[in-house]
Amino acid sequence: MESCDTARIRIPDWNNYPSEAFHHTIGGGQVELYHHGYDHASVRRLRIRWKQFVLELLPTKGLSVLSCSVDGIPLFWDPPLDSIQSPDTIDLSNALLVNGKETPGTSWIAQFFGGVEMLGLDNWGMHYRDADNRLHPLHGNVSNIPATDVVVGLQTDDTLEICAIVMVHHDIAVLPKGTQQPKWKVEKRILLHAATGTLVVDDTITNVSEAGAFPDWGYHVQLRPRPGCRFHLPSRTVRERFGSVVPKDHMVWRLPWNVAVREERGYIHSHLDATDGLVQGLLEYPDGSGIGIIFPHAPYTMVWNSCGGANGKEFLWPQNPGTALIPKSWDGVGPEIGASDLDHGDGADSQVVQAVLAPGASRRLTIAITPLHPTRVKAVKDEILVAQNPEFGDTEISAIASHVWKTAVHEIQRLDSHMDRKAFASCVRLLAHHNGRVAVCGVGTSGVAARKLAHSLSCVEIPTIFLNPADAVHGALGSVQDGDIVFLISKGGGTREIVQLIPSLQTKHTTIVGITEHPESVLGRSCDLLLHVAIEKEADEFNMLATTSTLAVIALFDALAIAVMRLTGFTKEQFAIIHPSGAVGERLLQGETR
Repeated sequence: MESCDTARIRIPDWNNYPSEAFHHTIGGGQVELYHHGYDHASVRRLRIRWKQFVLELLPTKGLSVLSCSVDGIPLFWDPPLDSIQSPDTIDLSNALLVNGKETPGTSWIAQFFGGVEMLGLDNWGMHYRDADNRLHPLHGNVSNIPATDVVVGLQTDDTLEICAIVMVHHDIAVLPKGTQQPKWKVEKRILLHAATGTLVVDDTITNVSEAGAFPDWGYHVQLRPRPGCRFHLPSRTVRERFGSVVPKDHMVWRLPWNVAVREERGYIHSHLDATDGLVQGLLEYPDGSGIGIIFPHAPYTMVWNSCGGANGKEFLWPQNPGTALIPKSWDGVGPEIGASDLDHGDGADSQVVQAVLAPGASRRLTIAITPLHPTRVKAVKDEILVAQNPEFGDTEISAIASHVWKTAVHEIQRLDSHMDRKAFASCVRLLAHHNGRVAVCGVGTSGVAARKLAHSLSCVEIPTIFLNPADAVHGALGSVQDGDIVFLISKGGGTREIVQLIPSLQTKHTTIVGITEHPESVLGRSCDLLLHVAIEKEADEFNMLATTSTLAVIALFDALAIAVMRLTGFTKEQFAIIHPSGAVGERLLQGETR
């Protein structure tokens, strides 16, 4: 076992791994190159424990990110496979039995491990044969090529960096053959930022061949799901991968109906909102926490949602069809992005262009993943919702509020010019000289206004109760006696729960004060005193939601309470007796008049 304390650690290349575990300390953390019991003897995994991070990388698989936890929070899925093959035994053109059918070019599935895996670069998408009958295997070879020149180093006190090189020599083969010259160079940088708890995967693809070429890159990001979690993207268009109807809950991840049967759903997002070529996504957990992810604005962006499939029969080795290839469930959710259509159709977003790279030219691709507290989750989700509905940004929403308030001001000002002042004055005197009780009835938003009047009158020593109309016809009318005043509120004047009270109230010789928009309604014709309150328009676009009409009624009631208070000579000393609590009570007890 080798051990030292340094700010920079060079990790041996594949086929030069030490037989014993390789340990180092760095910046108060630990770096370990070790053999996992199920892996091929030539394979090693790289585990880094540093500050709040526990990171596992796969140097024999292109330095893919296997797992990462931040403050104990796992970011990525528990992969469905247990063992990693030796790179020199992998032939991606090999066939698997896929639902019983031998399918060449699908053996990449037997290597699917990473929480973050780069795909491509000949073909990042589904396996296919071109016009020359040449096979392009599933997802390409870059994620199975051993990384070289792996170095772990402290960039700053708060940032740890892992660098490596992946050379792509062939479109299919994992390892170079003979003196074959490389086509692509991928410079891998993985950063751990302690200040923000962020994992960054920063890849630069360079064309090192002598001719221009298109890097058909892609990424699979498999985040850790929880039942009921939701994955959000700032897209304005969503379609189901194979053309089916997109359900309203397409962003929700659920457990499988049968753990042995894999369920896979893919939803393609386009017209995404991006800043500096990067898209902000969010995995929102039911408890309000979540995982934020920033990734390249790609021509193809699909949310891949998978679950179940443990020991299933969907994927089998032809030479061993009796043994399940996948021992665990494919429980994962996250973006699957690439430079072209995954299914080689026309599903790529035409507004996002990926050009051919000339010899020596490069393309940089960055993915950043951070666990988020509920407050930050809410903020990110709000930003995504605004991007999904750009017509309802902050400015547009503020304009809606201004419209509502201006409409309310207009209607209250209109009340000043349209109110029957003689009826209003009669109502004020009726209340001011009344020695009995007052009851107020209303349903819906009229009921809300009724409760407000009951409270306001009680606050100025006019004993008033809110009488629930439903209770009233089941005996509660007994609280109303001869000579009492009863306010009945009904915008249309024909509310059944209100008008059915009128005969009983008339029998009891109460004084009925009616508040309605329609004087010729049942309530308008039956009341003893009518307060006619009519508006031109509610604040909503359908002119249906009781908004300004309710405010106008409440404004009328406020005027009644203040006028009664003045007429009866109600004093602040009286108010202090009945309102000793709260900020108002404190001011009254201290003798303030503000």
